[in-house]
Amino acid sequence: MAATRFKQKRVDAVWTVEPWLSRLEQEASGKVIVEEKDVPTTVLVSSVKFLNEKRDLAKKFAQAHAELTDWIKKNPEEAQRLIKAELLEETRSDMSPQVIAAAWKRIVFTAETSRAAVEKFMQNSVSAGFIKTAPDLSKLFANP
Repeated sequence: MAATRFKQKRVDAVWTVEPWLSRLEQEASGKVIVEEKDVPTTVLVSSVKFLNEKRDLAKKFAQAHAELTDWIKKNPEEAQRLIKAELLEETRSDMSPQVIAAAWKRIVFTAETSRAAVEKFMQNSVSAGFIKTAPDLSKLFANP
């Protein structure tokens, strides 16, 4: 959808993440103006209640996430194939293997979330006018 609007000159700029960034470059002649490699785009989130009442399960889930992240890093070709299929299932829009491969080069796979990176993202969101004020992040981070 963004690529179509971009091609039609209905939008001038997009602030997005991979693989959409690579898709805009390859399919809509987009140019990267700012690259934020340290911004987390996928994080694990739970309620405080869940952490308090089911901390052991939260630990197991976080461990499974870390193991999956490690598998993705060790099996990039298979992971790219699976992600391509999942994106098709979720978006009903096929993405070329070339777009996925280009996106892969920019993605930093980690099971850790940098507080400093999230703070920077919030500051950038305020500067760009996406949000009026940065939220209080003091209670956002916990290790199960």
